[in-house]
Amino acid sequence: MNQVDSLLKGSVDMHIHSGPGLVSRSLDHVEAAQEAMEAGQKAIVIKDQHIPSADTANIIQKYIVGDAPFRIFGSVALNNAAGGVNPRVVEAALGCGAKVIWMPTLSAKFHKEGHAKMSAKAQAAMPKTKFALSQDPPLSILKEDGGLIDEIHEICELIAQKNAVLGTGHLSWPETYAVIKAAKEAGVEKIVVDHPEHLLKATAEQMKELTDQGVYVEHVLALVYSNKSSHEKIYEMIRAHGVEYCVVASDLGQVGRPHPVQGMRNFITDMLEMGLTEAEIRKITSQNPGELLDV
Repeated sequence: MNQVDSLLKGSVDMHIHSGPGLVSRSLDHVEAAQEAMEAGQKAIVIKDQHIPSADTANIIQKYIVGDAPFRIFGSVALNNAAGGVNPRVVEAALGCGAKVIWMPTLSAKFHKEGHAKMSAKAQAAMPKTKFALSQDPPLSILKEDGGLIDEIHEICELIAQKNAVLGTGHLSWPETYAVIKAAKEAGVEKIVVDHPEHLLKATAEQMKELTDQGVYVEHVLALVYSNKSSHEKIYEMIRAHGVEYCVVASDLGQVGRPHPVQGMRNFITDMLEMGLTEAEIRKITSQNPGELLDV
């Protein structure tokens, strides 16, 4: 086994966009699990932008994974199609075994405002749903006076009770700071800020501020393959904020891009060449995400 494959073995990818779903994907959930198992990965989380995925993950765990030393987990993104910012959606998802609860992503007001500012070419390149949803009003977790909506406090309490992961999704900076504060007050111990260099345009200093609070910063490889980032930029950010509270996930499954396992393999290859140590790579691809998912 070569060095890259050795590092890939035992890794955890907690952000995979496999299908089927409203958006066409390059592989389905079963294929994602099979490819991850073949590579020796320890666990994956499947993320659908429109529906909860824990029940699907449970079926695959039982009938495909079986007794193999591998876990596939579900999640839910609190977009309109899944029920929005709704504690009952979160309660049901957690009850079915979801490990990650994401704040709104595609339905987030901040996401929609950013999408509207994109060029026509950039908008055309975004993955499309197979049919247009009839209603998708912009969601914000803040009231007009700047305070958090009541549902967030209950959602945070539910996440804390199950020791699950809270992902900040595609929220704005004010929303991100507010939900982190509420989550900590509710006892949530696992908070991940998703790809902060993307929509939030976070600086290295802002990322360091997050990690200094014990909040995990997630870098995703999908941005590399959509020309919004690069392995070099990810390396520089990791060097700036350190590996202690850093997670790298593929965020892959988009048509025309590498499958998640290949994306992780490419990343590990380049990180070794750029100077990350084996211990540092294991920290951000295996140990940290593994601890977040309790595997």
